[in-house]
Amino acid sequence: MSDMEYPACIRELYESEIFGEAASLAVLAVTKNERDRYHMGTLLQLETETKARLRPFLTKHGITLSEQMPLNDVDGIVDAYKEHNWQEFAAAIKPVVDDFLHRFKEIVQLGPEEDRDVLESMVRHESAILQWIELESKGADDSSLDSIIAELQYPLPKPSSL
Repeated sequence: MSDMEYPACIRELYESEIFGEAASLAVLAVTKNERDRYHMGTLLQLETETKARLRPFLTKHGITLSEQMPLNDVDGIVDAYKEHNWQEFAAAIKPVVDDFLHRFKEIVQLGPEEDRDVLESMVRHESAILQWIELESKGADDSSLDSIIAELQYPLPKPSSL
């Protein structure tokens, strides 16, 4: 992660979405059942929509829109999914989301008032993911995706079998 110089640190917001999108796609490719596919597809949709929504914000601040970045940790997330049941997987990725949320809150404190809406939207975004993970780590929950879906402009249709 970068240092906390604003606005350079907002690149981290974008990179978190690039990473989240790559991790979601990678897990989606190896999902074990339709429920997992729907959950990972919904997370992928959130990461993709958020990444696109951040582009004008980064452009405003002269931050590159390049998606070139190391994605080495994606393999570890895929391995965690393959090696654990869904509940254990959710618990295993919680620290990653906690770290992102903490960092986003720090970035909000640095930003000027004119950027507050976008910066706070990233805290809501990560909080929605954290809520999903917390509910899923306690067991399958039919309402766990509600906070993520509320953030989406284009939610995926829920499979009829779920």
